[in-house]
Amino acid sequence: MLIGVKLISIFLFSTLVSVFFSVPITSISYLYWLSSINIPINLEVIVDSLIHDWIYFSPVLFIIYSIGFLIAFLSSKLLLLLVSWEKKIVYGVSGACAVAAILYFSVALLFETQIIAGNRYTLGWMFHIIFGFSGGYIFASFLKKI
Repeated sequence: MLIGVKLISIFLFSTLVSVFFSVPITSISYLYWLSSINIPINLEVIVDSLIHDWIYFSPVLFIIYSIGFLIAFLSSKLLLLLVSWEKKIVYGVSGACAVAAILYFSVALLFETQIIAGNRYTLGWMFHIIFGFSGGYIFASFLKKI
């Protein structure tokens, strides 16, 4: 029972970290677009945009990432039963693959609409995947401690 609670806590924490760092990518994407059409961006607008996205976009992205991470981490567990690779790397790559799949399917399944704005630019796409990797890496790092 206690191991299950710890496992769920680690899963939620690693997902939360990935979401926390992924959400500003969307804010930056929108702010970049606004500045490209000559709308002035100041510190207040940046802070308000970040806070707004953390409050309103984080819960949705958390649910989406949780589903992706659940599938990816369960698959990683099965893979690690067959081969003896470094856990942190396997879970990290599975987290990155989960986020890449989320970004791809969020566009492909919604009539080519970019609902995750950070996905519009290559750099944003790369950062999303890096933060997905970090979520898996964190999950595996804490997993060793239980």
